[in-house]
Amino acid sequence: MRRWGFVPVLLVGLIVVSGGCKGGPRLLSQEDEIRLGREAGDDFERQYGLEHDQQIVGMVKEIGRNIAAAAVPPNYPYDFRVLARKEVNANAFPGGRIYVWRGLVDVLNRDRDQLAWVMGHEAAHVARRHVTRRLERELGYELLIALVLGRKGAAKTARLVGSLVMLDYGRDQEYEADRYGLLYTQRAGYDPTAAVAVLQTFQKLQGREPSKLEIFFETHPGNNQRINAVKAYIKEQGWSGKYYTP
Repeated sequence: MRRWGFVPVLLVGLIVVSGGCKGGPRLLSQEDEIRLGREAGDDFERQYGLEHDQQIVGMVKEIGRNIAAAAVPPNYPYDFRVLARKEVNANAFPGGRIYVWRGLVDVLNRDRDQLAWVMGHEAAHVARRHVTRRLERELGYELLIALVLGRKGAAKTARLVGSLVMLDYGRDQEYEADRYGLLYTQRAGYDPTAAVAVLQTFQKLQGREPSKLEIFFETHPGNNQRINAVKAYIKEQGWSGKYYTP
């Protein structure tokens, strides 16, 4: 393994400048998060391909702008894009790049409220630094330092980041993203109760068409506990809507 004689000094500087955060010290600044997410996102979409149906792309970008305005603070340059894939999935990259897969748009019948909640959920993963903290943990200090300093191997790191965003989140992070996603959805002017419909739809489809939903359920496990938690939060906030009334 290659060793860096100046690692301890640099780590101290990074931690002092960035400050601590829930889950451990912050190694990447927000600027580094954004740069990393863009590089990894560009590599990701080269692999999977962007959707060319401008009606769908325009709808997702419009919803994304509204969600982005609601998902502050902190301020990230959220960028919602659509991948031309039939699988049901959505991915959040550090710094605000978020991908909605065409299969997800179709499964939800292009319902704006339901898409808003899914996109809010993904924005919450960015805002709460779930993505970045996982990368800081999984990539390790040496790779992160190499990236921050702009050393060779950035392309390899981007591909590794793309692989990591496909992995599952912890249960606590999923619950937190669900709650913040509900808040962003409501702030953006959409019906937050759509979250119940989304999760119920995924439950039904998971049993009927596991092949189409396999990727989504690796990253966003659906279960009764999660639905119940969403309902409880909606009730706590005093909300009711088209999709669920407490």
